Order: sequence, then structure tokens, then C-alpha cells
Amino acid sequence: MSDDGGESACWAHLMDEMDTRGPARRVAEVDLALVPDDGRGAVWSLPHDGDLDANLVRLPPGQQIDQHVNNEVDVFVVVMEGDGDLLVDDREVRLAPGVAVLIPRGCGRTIRAGAGPLRYFTVHRRRDPLAIRPR
Repeated sequence: MSDDGGESACWAHLMDEMDTRGPARRVAEVDLALVPDDGRGAVWSLPHDGDLDANLVRLPPGQQIDQHVNNEVDVFVVVMEGDGDLLVDDREVRLAPGVAVLIPRGCGRTIRAGAGPLRYFTVHRRRDPLAIRPR
């Protein structure tokens, strides 16, 4: 992955000169279909220079991301390809292309791919960086 959040072949950077409220802002465009379809975890991420975070996540067939809780931000998930299951607290959501789910902060979640790979897009407000604290 490049510093721009994806493979260089899938990025084009444009300057948005229509926004006259302040300094020119960078508009980023990516064809997510060109992101390599292998690997596990975040295979593409939005460049880290704004207040929004977005990731294209891939899970190989039958694999899962174990239960975890995010207490900082709500997360919006859109399934791009494949199928699987999302368990949010005690509610199970069947995942398929086009399904969108809002996961409120503080909810436990587990996501599992079905018989094929699962690719989904997540969007949330950028969180503060992790800090290492002394014991």
C-alpha cells in the first residue's frame, strides 16, 4: 500500500478549486474495483489528512474478525462483494452486496465471511491515534 492509502495505479488526485472557503482541498478519487482482491484486513484506506476514515476490508472465505467493541465512533459498513454474517451485540445481520449497516459506538461486533471472500467498506470519524501509556 502506498502512502496515499492504496496502490498508486488506483489513485488519481485532483484539486478542488470550487471551494473558496479556505485553502484548496484535495479531492481524491479511487476505483475500488482496481484494488487487489487478495489479502486479509484493510486492503485500502483513505489517506490520513482529514477528519474522515474509510477502509476497504477483505476477509477470505470462512474467516472472521472476532468480537470487539469500539467505544469512540459509530461505524457505517457497506458490503461490496460476497456474503457473511455480522453480529452486533445480540442482533445478527445477514451480509450481501448492497447491505448497509450502522454500528453504534459501544456495541460489540463480530464479522464472518461466508463461502467466498467478503469485501466491505467502512466509514467513520477519524479517531485519535493510539497512545502508549506507562504502567
